[in-house]
Amino acid sequence: MHALFSSRHPTAHSLYLRHGAYFPLIAAVLNGTQAGVVYADRQDDPSQVYVEHAFGFAQVFGVSVPDFEQSLRRYWLVDKGFSCAKVRLYTPHCPSFLHSGEYENLRSWRQHFQLDASRVGMIDEAVQPDVKKLKLVHADASNVASIEDAFQVVSRFWLSPDDWANYSNAVLALVDGQPAALCYAAAIADNKAEIDVLTLPAYRHLGLAKSVVHAFIRRCLAQALQPLWDCFTNNAASMALCRTTGFVPLGEPYPFFTINR
Repeated sequence: MHALFSSRHPTAHSLYLRHGAYFPLIAAVLNGTQAGVVYADRQDDPSQVYVEHAFGFAQVFGVSVPDFEQSLRRYWLVDKGFSCAKVRLYTPHCPSFLHSGEYENLRSWRQHFQLDASRVGMIDEAVQPDVKKLKLVHADASNVASIEDAFQVVSRFWLSPDDWANYSNAVLALVDGQPAALCYAAAIADNKAEIDVLTLPAYRHLGLAKSVVHAFIRRCLAQALQPLWDCFTNNAASMALCRTTGFVPLGEPYPFFTINR
């Protein structure tokens, strides 16, 4: 298993674009806009690649190479060689040993969604919830500190607060001047944006999440970005919210493996 030189990342990125199961957080590591590590079976013309975002989201892609997959097994399950708190492994493709009954406790299920183009008009006509003193604002350098205080997400994915403020397309819901809900891109790559949305407990069930998601989608579409959504299938709130904001499933639910240190 070789740490792939950064000069080889564009080759791995090209391989990833042919893979089919695409996640902006993975592509963002390959294009250098977010931090992580990249391993491959060899430096020149790799057949199989493993990308691990600094926050732990990871993916294996390419043609199966048994020796490389055994190296991954040692890395994940024996040596625990990753520096993040846990590896969060996207599939559908992954080394076959993970599908054995021995690792059933590591598996859960997620669903990938894309925006239904036929429902964009609905988004344009969306009405804000009837919440007193509600204001939707764009994130920028003036409010990034208060957003971090409220949600602790600014440094989760992006390289710096400036990057987060400038590129995440974040929309913040303020209620009486206080942060209440947030929708932003956890990553943007290849004209695709990975949605993350949060509502503080005191402001849930008021329709704020739907409002910030719609505003975020409008920002994406204005920049020719395709918003994507991905969540655990047992997260009923997220599954319902994405459907009511115009998203439709992209394929079937897929297995997702969480490997703790």
